[in-house]
Amino acid sequence: MVFGLSKGSNLSRVSKNYPREAGYGHWRWQRVSAVITLLLMGYFTYLMISIGSLDYAGARTFVATPHQGIALSFLVSAGLFHAALGVQMIIEDYVPLASGRATLVSLARGIFCTAALASFASISLVAGWI
Repeated sequence: MVFGLSKGSNLSRVSKNYPREAGYGHWRWQRVSAVITLLLMGYFTYLMISIGSLDYAGARTFVATPHQGIALSFLVSAGLFHAALGVQMIIEDYVPLASGRATLVSLARGIFCTAALASFASISLVAGWI
């Protein structure tokens, strides 16, 4: 008996098979993307505080540094991926029509993909990569 559950109870079987439950992958990726976004935001917050105020030329030079531009791209990727997962969860929880959910989730994913592409293009332009 573990935590008051006998071996034959339904709850013990559910917890043993939990990774196979529907939605586990979504839950896991939300947590992974949240941790990655949090770490990158902490890094960029520290970096912005430490370098002080920048003019446009200074900001451009900062982003043009390969590791800074790449880290900024990772931050955009992780943040938008996390946001897309969160919006999907909100749609699935609060949109009552099942047929409308799939359409709204697809629309939200398209919007987040467009935002990601625009962000990557902006980072590339500022960094002088394109």
